[in-house]
Amino acid sequence: MESYIELIIQANEKKFTDVEKVIAAYFLAGRKALGIQELAKTLNVSNSSITRFCKKIGLSNYKELIYLYKYSNKNTQKEQTSGISYVQLNYSLLLNDLIEKLDTEAVKEAALLIDKSRIIHYWGTGYNAFCGEDFQFKFSRLGKLVNVIKDEHSIAMMAHTVQPGDLVILSSLSGNNETIAAAVKTVAEKEVPVIVITANESSPYKENVAVFCLTSSMGKKDMGGISPQIPVLTVIDAFYTEILAMYHQETIKSWIKSEVILKGK
Repeated sequence: MESYIELIIQANEKKFTDVEKVIAAYFLAGRKALGIQELAKTLNVSNSSITRFCKKIGLSNYKELIYLYKYSNKNTQKEQTSGISYVQLNYSLLLNDLIEKLDTEAVKEAALLIDKSRIIHYWGTGYNAFCGEDFQFKFSRLGKLVNVIKDEHSIAMMAHTVQPGDLVILSSLSGNNETIAAAVKTVAEKEVPVIVITANESSPYKENVAVFCLTSSMGKKDMGGISPQIPVLTVIDAFYTEILAMYHQETIKSWIKSEVILKGK
């Protein structure tokens, strides 16, 4: 089984400059993990070149690269032959990436919109349709009516039937589809709020939405075999947990208020 570092380097090798190919070769050879300054000196490259290399393979910084490398280089792979270890590493990296990208304030704003909306239209094509079904299962238990739209053509049509007071939630890791972008704009013009979950920070959907939730891009096929639904499902779980916390706080406030009234009597 190829190591994680091999997978993400090979997936991006066509983009590398000559300097980045030298850096890639070092890690593919399974050589000793070094600090960024020591590595730069060893390879006769600059620190900024190493940082650009990290970003080009989908990582945030050199610290993340070293974390990844220590657990998935060739020597470690010989010791960790279990597929469970490989999956554990992938999901650990995914969660670290997601925690870094997901804005807690955006989650709170989304939870407030979901809480005050009774009819919710969930838009998601492909694997995102499964995410919509998960959303529907969770939030229908909170009294929400959730309509899951699973194909591009239906999304374009339904955008014209959405009514003020409704809510639209759209999930798409790529976040770049002209037809869906037009549907989002149509809904926004009706002053219906839209929540977007995507891994694309520059998504064209961004300019017409009420809440923009950035998630990890590590669910893509070239990122170590993580199920593509996971980055979206994790954000949905964050919404659900936030709403449950809101309900819990309101219950406590009601209890305190009732205690004050009783003591006043």
